[in-house]
Amino acid sequence: MKPEEKCEVLAAEIKKILSTGIDLSDDVVHYIDSTFSNPTIEELQAILADDANCEKDSLIELLFFPDESFQIQLEEILEQHRHQDEDKNKILTYLCQDALQVTFRLVDDRGVLKLQIPEEVIHQFLVRLKISKHLDANLIESIRNYGDAQNTNHFKVKIRNSRFSPSDSITGFLCRFFEKIGSSSNDIFECLEFVLGFLDEIKKDDDVYQALIAKKKFYFISLQKAQKMDARLEKNNIETLMAQGERVALIDQADIRKKMLIIDRISRAVFGKTEYFDQPVSDETQMAVGSTEDIKLIVKKLS
Repeated sequence: MKPEEKCEVLAAEIKKILSTGIDLSDDVVHYIDSTFSNPTIEELQAILADDANCEKDSLIELLFFPDESFQIQLEEILEQHRHQDEDKNKILTYLCQDALQVTFRLVDDRGVLKLQIPEEVIHQFLVRLKISKHLDANLIESIRNYGDAQNTNHFKVKIRNSRFSPSDSITGFLCRFFEKIGSSSNDIFECLEFVLGFLDEIKKDDDVYQALIAKKKFYFISLQKAQKMDARLEKNNIETLMAQGERVALIDQADIRKKMLIIDRISRAVFGKTEYFDQPVSDETQMAVGSTEDIKLIVKKLS
């Protein structure tokens, strides 16, 4: 298929999906209600028709933001045709040949909102689809072999939306992740969300296992500090500690423990091992964590 034909196919599919309308997510509706005080459809239409309203442009962008459910429907075409960055202008031309009107449905039965989308908003919509980002062929194969055909495109969309810089070691890690995590695991999305956020924090040439363990150590230290702060708060209130020059940082200890468990789950699945740490000694600067690695360097690297 010629490049122009590939661009036309993608544009036609985007138009087809948009023609069915968009169901606004709970998060989008919550933002609209919080910003505009639970507006009716008529009030929303008035805002969108008012060029003098400073909220108009941001509201249009919010409404016309491609969510994962939209992207999932396009994933097979993007994977098959592997569009390039220079294709965006051609696709935009096809999309804008006719006025593009989209119906937005609010989930709370408030009705529907019909809106003609400006060309500049369509362009931004296209940019957010990340059509020129291509997943590694080996990674695609590992995802297919994971054994969850229902969510295969969902996995690929999440990786397409991620921000980490790919490398052989990172791609290899992701391949092993899908090969080893366990077919149709109940926690696959929770683990994948953590992995993609974690990969965004490290350098592309870092040893992934060592970086995972360093992250766990960082959480471990944060948990110990949080527990010490809890002990102080049993004797003094926050205001007193702050007046004494204490820096009071309240940490979600349950969330930290959960992330440490996720790291253990991933480490055991992918690398067949994990690491555990000794309890710290009384001097906070001399904490033993089962390694001679300098804790200050770890904290500096991960903070």
